Formats: sequence, structure tokens, C-alpha cells
Amino acid sequence: MDQPKEENFNLENFEIRYTEMGDGKYLKEWLQEPGVLRWFPMYDDVEIDDAVQRWIGFARYKCSLTAVLNGVPCGIVTLYLQPYRKLAHQCEFGIIVGNDCRGKGIGGELIKNAIHLAKNYFNIELLHLQVYAENPAMRLYSRWGFKEFGRQTHWIKEAPGDYRGRVFMERFI
Repeated sequence: MDQPKEENFNLENFEIRYTEMGDGKYLKEWLQEPGVLRWFPMYDDVEIDDAVQRWIGFARYKCSLTAVLNGVPCGIVTLYLQPYRKLAHQCEFGIIVGNDCRGKGIGGELIKNAIHLAKNYFNIELLHLQVYAENPAMRLYSRWGFKEFGRQTHWIKEAPGDYRGRVFMERFI
């Protein structure tokens, strides 16, 4: 599959490196940005702290990558590796890009590098993700060859009678 062309992306002062435990503070900041939790299941700071610990914890397996622009982390993608041999051929991933860096191609660079890491270092054959049904990031995932394979309509309960759905997407690599 051809890689999609990203617009407005300049490699100058940009790098992708393995995630470090200290990157958790940036992840927490991104999750606390106004409007971001609309796309994530966490409710408050306690749940954000728990999610950050779980997400960053994968750094010890070198299956998480951090995008750095001008010396400052600006996005993270993490492969949630499976501990069981029968499931080790596939994994879910999570991705976030800081608000100031969205729309610049950084998400695409993270996905490209995550695919390379998954395929060449962890022998992953199938990547999948789950995303809120209304999330504009679905366009990015589709450009990278991810296809919808299911939906759940009442996944998140925002308030009584107010539910948000999720879409499951996958791509063989």
C-alpha cells in the first residue's frame, strides 16, 4: 500500500524516538487540553493519571514512540502488545498528538513508524484500534489503510441517556 502524503510537514527539528517514562507529563497535559477528553474514556484527573501510567508503562518494552518537535514531545503512539502467544500476531495501538501540533502530519509520521516497529520488531501482522464514532481522526486512520470492522453504539455514557459509540478499525501489515 502506498503511504499517504501528509501536508505541511517539515522534518527540520523533528524526530521520533522511543518513549521515555518522563514523557508521561506531556501525555497528561495533552489529555487535559480543553475538549480532548471528548475523544477518550477518562473522566477526571484520577482516571487521566491511571491512563498515563498504563500508557507510558509500555515504554519499558520499547513498543511506544514519541514524536519530538523542536526538542519538545508533541505526540505518542503505543503498541499494546499481547502477553499471550496465540494473540501475539496482533495488537491494538493508541495515539495522541498535542493540540498545537495537530494537522501537521505528525500523526501520520507516528502511524508510519508504529507500523514499521510492529511489523519489523514485534512480528505483528494485524494492527487495530478503537475510536469514537464522531472522531475526525478516523480520516487519518482510513488514509493509512485501516478499515472499519465493527461498531458499538452505547460504549461511553456521558450522562443519563447520552451515549457515545465507538468504531473498531484494523489493518493487516
